[in-house]
Amino acid sequence: MAAALAVSLILTGAVVGPRAAHAEDDVPPTTGGCANMAVPEENHAAIRLRVDQPAADAQLPVDDHGNITVDGILHKHATMVDVSDGPTATNDFTIGPPPDGVPAFASSWTTTMRPPHLGANQLCVRAKRDPKRTARILRSFSVVDLIPPSDVHDLAIGHITSTTAVASWGEATDNYGLAGYEISVDGGAPQRTTVGTRSYTIRDLSPSTDHTVSVVAIDLAGNRSTTAATASFRTAEPPPPPNGDLSFDPEQGAAGATWKPDLPTEANYRVFLNGQQLAEFPVDQYCQDAGGNPASPCTEQDVVNYTIAPLEEGTPYTFRVDTLHADGTLARTLSGSFTTTTSTPTVPDAVVQQIATESSQCAGMGGSFYISPSQRGRVPLPAGSTPLFAGCYTVANHSCLDAFLPPSGDKLLDCADDVTRLLLSLAPAGHGPVISSVDGLVDYGAQPATAAPRVAPTDLLDESVTWCTEHTACTVVVEAAVEVAAETAIEAVAAASVSWIVVLGGGIVLGVALAAVLEALFPTPIGFGGLIEYPIHFDTDFDTFDNWGAGQGKWIDSLKTYAEVIKTTNELAAQRGLPFSWNSTEDNRLKETIDLACGAQAGRPPNVGNVCGNGFAIYVPGGQNYLGKSMKDTGTHIVEALGNGIPNPPARSAWFYPARSVNGQAAMNPPWNYRPGWYDTAAFKPNVCSTRNPSLQTCDEFPFWSTNQAVNLSGQLADIRPVPGAETRPQANDVIGFYNKCKVKDNERFLILPVPSWVAAGGPSFGFRVDQGAASLCMP
Repeated sequence: MAAALAVSLILTGAVVGPRAAHAEDDVPPTTGGCANMAVPEENHAAIRLRVDQPAADAQLPVDDHGNITVDGILHKHATMVDVSDGPTATNDFTIGPPPDGVPAFASSWTTTMRPPHLGANQLCVRAKRDPKRTARILRSFSVVDLIPPSDVHDLAIGHITSTTAVASWGEATDNYGLAGYEISVDGGAPQRTTVGTRSYTIRDLSPSTDHTVSVVAIDLAGNRSTTAATASFRTAEPPPPPNGDLSFDPEQGAAGATWKPDLPTEANYRVFLNGQQLAEFPVDQYCQDAGGNPASPCTEQDVVNYTIAPLEEGTPYTFRVDTLHADGTLARTLSGSFTTTTSTPTVPDAVVQQIATESSQCAGMGGSFYISPSQRGRVPLPAGSTPLFAGCYTVANHSCLDAFLPPSGDKLLDCADDVTRLLLSLAPAGHGPVISSVDGLVDYGAQPATAAPRVAPTDLLDESVTWCTEHTACTVVVEAAVEVAAETAIEAVAAASVSWIVVLGGGIVLGVALAAVLEALFPTPIGFGGLIEYPIHFDTDFDTFDNWGAGQGKWIDSLKTYAEVIKTTNELAAQRGLPFSWNSTEDNRLKETIDLACGAQAGRPPNVGNVCGNGFAIYVPGGQNYLGKSMKDTGTHIVEALGNGIPNPPARSAWFYPARSVNGQAAMNPPWNYRPGWYDTAAFKPNVCSTRNPSLQTCDEFPFWSTNQAVNLSGQLADIRPVPGAETRPQANDVIGFYNKCKVKDNERFLILPVPSWVAAGGPSFGFRVDQGAASLCMP
């Protein structure tokens, strides 16, 4: 790090030189051209600069446009230079005659400007008469916002079912800026949403019951709309039961449909989902006896059990069965509806929304740092911290960090103010990027979002980010590493800019592309023969490792990916007593797999050293799904379809980096018009699945049907293989659980990282996100 700091002094563009930590760092911060002023006013006798508003230590409210007015008196032969308030400055002045009682040799001046944040501010006012006659005034004051946001309009309730409804509303306005909205149902505890999230799904209602919803907007000062928007609705009656003896068994990513055969009348079945045909099959194909064993021939004492997969979680579906005579004519129709279940998110959405909106509010009020509910009570507050509201604090000195905010590019800091001291105290033992721990996951239990959740006995892993509102007002957010993965997914709709503050060795890196600054500092080439020469290996202690870039800095994101896989598999294997351990062969294979996967992400040819980016999710398949259900054959199929981590043919390397496709629409929509079970159509027969026993086996496909690479959309025909039918639901639940827990949106790309030995050992699947400052588990 000492060498890094020395190098940073001579680099330009990529790195900002560090500020030395001295006692002077404890003086109050100064602004712009008034830096290092010894007294509040430095007036040359021939200028007579004066600031009338704001008065020293006064409260100054913003107007209807979020601006403040600054005015004063100036010698008529002098000119105004500028007025600055932190990153905000103006040189647009209106000059007028002197006010009454002021001699004619003076002029009045006035300007308006938007303060960068509410709360404590400091103006720097500058004027000059000639190069030798200058004047500066430094004025401390407080900005307040006394104007509430507009009332919410167009509140409507739609998508009403017997147990759920969706509230949506129009955008509110505010003179200075919105933090978000609060929604209450039947007078219950309010739930927060961000500025860009103007809908809320109400769940767990009773059929045929009346409810009232109210919504208010909250601005960055904490003001609420004067009058809440309200709307009432009544939930629907419970859906009619399926006709006949049709019944459903829904899960989060799949459902079972069962019915009794009418024999000997029925010979075949034709099944439809949401009106689209899925398959046609004979009576015996999915017939089971009372013990769940295949029954052939099928009798009236048996049942037909058909699995519908994959499905989206928390989604209503309609299902229909047309039973057919031997001649193909219709015998009867069975139909009904069901809704798939919803997985429990690793971090509840209400908590994520709360952190995002309160971070915005904290930044807007001039807060120095914000602590998420899960970390409150365990983060040591700097001496002199002053609370603005629960979790949001100002400190006596944040001058060094403020000089680097809002973040722009990559900057290496050597600060010793109150906030950076706090970050250093919370940093991991090795001061490297955070690698989240299975043992340190937050346990939110069933508590409301406003309550601090229970935590595991072991220490949680903290990560710090800067959260900036409108790119000017910034606060440092301290939260659990697992919360970062969820929070970054809503950054855009929260009208915020997020950048990472990473403690590295003895210094702090702040930037939007950490890899770039480390590559500039440590340009040593390390790739050879397509295999990354990592500065770490499988027996590294990632809790104490601090060499996250020395000599190999440009591989920082690849290192985080590698370390997360090693650490998580080791912890899970120890917890569950799995026959799994790393060795040099498996270690080298994992590094090469990451290298190839990063190449697919970058769109480069395989077998070339490549750099992983960040800001994406990674799925690691297992021999069990994340819920502990066996999917060993389907997990094995995934890793073998990817060549056990080294795709063959090489074109399959594109399969490392698919994009989610909700309900498989990429394959089902024109011009492709494929349907689930495409491998059973004449166009694709014969194939390896043609001879499977349908009563015992299903045909598994990879890439997944729920991606933009299904069937042959990647240019390579999907790999298919017969696997046990009992694994259909576990795999569907696994993939859909990954999408939702790791916030993979429709059309968003993600990485698949196969680890053959992990699947062979029966390890569970897991998912994590790689971001600027951390690798964070999102599907543990």
